[in-house]
This record gives sequence, C-alpha cells and structure tokens, in this order.
Amino acid sequence: MKTKYIVLGAGALATIYGASYLLKLNRLSNELETVTKASIHKVSLQGIDLRIEVTLKNPSGGTVRVKQPFVKMIHNDATVASSQMENVNIEVPKFSEVKMKPIDINIGFMTLATKVPTLLKEYRDTGQINMVVETITTINDKLPYKKVDNITLGGGKKA
Repeated sequence: MKTKYIVLGAGALATIYGASYLLKLNRLSNELETVTKASIHKVSLQGIDLRIEVTLKNPSGGTVRVKQPFVKMIHNDATVASSQMENVNIEVPKFSEVKMKPIDINIGFMTLATKVPTLLKEYRDTGQINMVVETITTINDKLPYKKVDNITLGGGKKA
C-alpha cells in the first residue's frame, strides 16, 4: 500500500517538473529575439552574394544554447536560397546578446533567371529586392524556434 502512494507521489512530482520545464522552454522561445540583417555583399559574374548577419538576444534569466540558425530567403512563396546546415551550438548568456559570424549565400544568375524571374525584374526596375527571411533554429536541443522577417535589399538605384 505504501509503495503505491510512493509511486503515485513520484509520478505526480515528475509530471509537475516536466510541465514546468516545458513551460520554461516555451517562455524562452517566446523571449529569445533574433535580429536578422541581410545585404547584397557582392555582385559578380557568378551571381549575387548575400550576407546575412544574425544577432541572438537573450533577455531571460537563464543561459540559452541555440543551434546555428538555418536561414531561408523567400520571394513570392518560392525559396530563392538557403544557408548551409551546421551542427554548432551557440551559447547566449543570460541578459546578453551574441552576434554570429556572417552567413554568406550565393545566388547564381541562372538560378535567378529560371527559378525567380520576377525577383530579377524587380531589381532591374526598382534597384531593390523585397524578400522574406526565415530564421530557423533549436533552443536547448529541444524547442524549435522560427522567426520571419520582411527585408529590402539594395539601395533603390535602378540597375
């Protein structure tokens, strides 16, 4: 009889601990902030080199471990380019921010012309490209995190 109560008590404690841990992770996901900046780094015969800079901000009271973010560039619901996957953990101490090394993505002109011709036309007409940038990562190896930003590339001078 005593064993039954001990098992029930241990189960209740595990449930409470598990629920509080999941709530804490969810709060971290809601509080973690990413600032994503994208720019045209270089235009060459190979295509357009985009440079993505990601800053991770942790306003919470606990250290957060984040996987190297995966970045997707989207135009008119079509993925134009994406970053390489890297299995790297980045530690963001409590109440601080970490600026990651820049992520460079090359988009070849053939890819632009065949995959997203409207993007090339938009750049020629306005000198700017409006894109959606998705930043996807995992917090503490458990909780998925995704942020979507609308960005404008280019200085506005017609090409």
